[in-house]
Amino acid sequence: VGIKNSDGEFQMDDLRIVASELRAYRGSTEIQLSPRDLKVLRLLHERRGKVVDRNTLADEVWGVDYFPESRALDQHISQLRKRIEADPASPRIIRTVHGAGYRYE
Repeated sequence: VGIKNSDGEFQMDDLRIVASELRAYRGSTEIQLSPRDLKVLRLLHERRGKVVDRNTLADEVWGVDYFPESRALDQHISQLRKRIEADPASPRIIRTVHGAGYRYE
């Protein structure tokens, strides 16, 4: 369920994200988020069900600091999954669409 309220709080699967605190919560477990983490999650949440391609993610999240030949995006997504997914090996929040980008359903 993708619920959003005026405080910048939104839900992705069983993860409650509180943008103003740069934190996410799964039950009583608190997960610290970086501003970049929040941008990734917010973009995927706003485009729920649609593939967000790597170029769009790079432009929206990294801006001019991103170099396409670097693995920074993949590494960041991998690290973020390890922190926010209940099972990073079978992600439910940040799903890879091979050859296209990422999606949140």
